[in-house]
Amino acid sequence: MNIIKNITQSSPSMLVAGMLMATVFLGACQEEDEISVGPPTIERVRTTDPTTADSAFTSATLGSTIAILGTNFLGTQEVYLNDYPLGVNTAYVTNTNVIVTIGDSVPTVATDPNVSNKLRLVTKSGESIIEFQTLPPAPQILQVKNQYLKAGDKMTLFGRYFYFVDTVYFPGEDVFVTSGFETNSSGTSLSVTVPDGLDFSEFQSIRVVTKSGGSATNRNTQIYNGKGMVADFDTDGALKWPWDWGWGMSGDMIQSSQPGIESLDGDFGGMNQAFPANYGWNNDKVINLTNWGGEQIFPTVPADEYNSSAPSANFDVRFDIAINTTENITGLELQIWFPSKNGDLSYNIPLSDFIKATDGSWYTLSSALNRLTNGSTRLNTYGELLAGDKSGTKQLRLVVINTTSNDIKAVVGIDNVRIVRAVQ
Repeated sequence: MNIIKNITQSSPSMLVAGMLMATVFLGACQEEDEISVGPPTIERVRTTDPTTADSAFTSATLGSTIAILGTNFLGTQEVYLNDYPLGVNTAYVTNTNVIVTIGDSVPTVATDPNVSNKLRLVTKSGESIIEFQTLPPAPQILQVKNQYLKAGDKMTLFGRYFYFVDTVYFPGEDVFVTSGFETNSSGTSLSVTVPDGLDFSEFQSIRVVTKSGGSATNRNTQIYNGKGMVADFDTDGALKWPWDWGWGMSGDMIQSSQPGIESLDGDFGGMNQAFPANYGWNNDKVINLTNWGGEQIFPTVPADEYNSSAPSANFDVRFDIAINTTENITGLELQIWFPSKNGDLSYNIPLSDFIKATDGSWYTLSSALNRLTNGSTRLNTYGELLAGDKSGTKQLRLVVINTTSNDIKAVVGIDNVRIVRAVQ
């Protein structure tokens, strides 16, 4: 979405060159400070992009470089946005142009509702003021709280700069929402209801557009596209529920609810215990997925996505997790473990880094496959995951680890363990 009233940062080189030539010409007659000019007048603001030479803008984002056009600018002492000084480099000042950059410290209407929304240029001969709005940068999506979504569900995004939200785009042609947004005052969370018509044939990412621009898409902005399921705790295949799926927690803990946690869809694996301190062990905090007969448990279709020669870095292990507790979970980690032909590989996810509330709501956690390591040993291709361990057995283990010196009492739910093609 191209909003002409908003400015994004661009190179000032061409305009600066023209300004410097004009300054040299004036300087050949007399020094700038000696030139007598009247009070300044701001006529308009544009970017430093030459293609916007005839444009006038009424707002700009933090980090933008802008050109102020008008008259009697020689001797400019300062430029203020929302009463915050931008700093003036005299090399970028002529009698009709001043180039300044809007630093990240400039107040905006998003962070201070009482800002003046004014641009003020001050010279020795006076000042000129115009209405001008400073916007935060374009939005950034850092985390989709729960990626396992369907139409009608509430989707929550965590990130930065969720101010002045215009549109949230979903996978599919013309699948978007333009109203009903819930944001917090710091612009770090955005919630919206998932619309009908999701279509993952082209992409699986969410995109947010605000007055400041659109968010980038990457593996952190994706939602579940229905592919790559390893364990949903409901559907029988190489793994059969609730008993013939490997080892760890009791099959009695595979239910549709646990204290304080309701399922996303069907059953899930539950853990209800005081997780033992100092890396203590018990089988009830383990989900070790395997088919002891050697049957493949990892996805192989569609074959073009789950290609054995594809780099392991292109795939994520993802799963949904919910925690219900009143205790501090700092120090609780979820270890992903996989025994490869070259040795046991693992990666630990600190749960408090991603789980914002331990109220029984669901979050999606993930790790790229190449993050599973043992020293310098790691998976290089997806085929190495498909191959399993030295005996050909395919296993994937999730285990909750308490790294603190005190037991942590909590109820934990885990569901929808999957391997996702995150990068094509």
